[in-house]
Amino acid sequence: MFRKKSLAVAVFALFGAISLFSVSVYSKSGPLALLEKSVAEIGDKNSLTGFIFPAEMAGLKLSHFFQGKEAMAKIDKLHGKEIEMKNGYVAHYQGNRARAMLYISEFDGREQARQQLDLMKEKIKKGVKGFAHFREFKVKDLSVSQPQKAGKTIYLVMGFGQVHYFYLDSSRVIWLAVDPSVAGSVLKAALKEIK
Repeated sequence: MFRKKSLAVAVFALFGAISLFSVSVYSKSGPLALLEKSVAEIGDKNSLTGFIFPAEMAGLKLSHFFQGKEAMAKIDKLHGKEIEMKNGYVAHYQGNRARAMLYISEFDGREQARQQLDLMKEKIKKGVKGFAHFREFKVKDLSVSQPQKAGKTIYLVMGFGQVHYFYLDSSRVIWLAVDPSVAGSVLKAALKEIK
């Protein structure tokens, strides 16, 4: 029993998650239960509250993720202000010398998500420190074979050593920050896998 808990604590340190929990490490309903669930799911699909993170995107493997209040706080920090969203999801992917971050802001409806996307788009187009080379294109340019996603507008901006894609998906705004060497293939995978 002690050995299992010691291993779980070591895994928490590896994920950088020990400081994220205020519940005792020995609580069966606390972080150990959450860790066992997330570690067990990392090889396949990952979901704690309903959203399913792809376990892999274009060779990058899911290393850790956040949902709910914790993810919303991370998204708010990126915006420098609180965003009125219903839920948030953040996932980190890593592979051989490449990484990607997936941020999903979920809103009460498509119109609210559209408004947030438009605010982001306009602010970036005007010029935000660290971002440059804004452009937009349609998904059909990437030969994505899902009819429901054909014609989807994708926005792209370069910054902080990564390619950033963002787009509207129903009542969610998806932001994908990915290293340039795998940017196109990760975007294709995200469009196919994120449901």
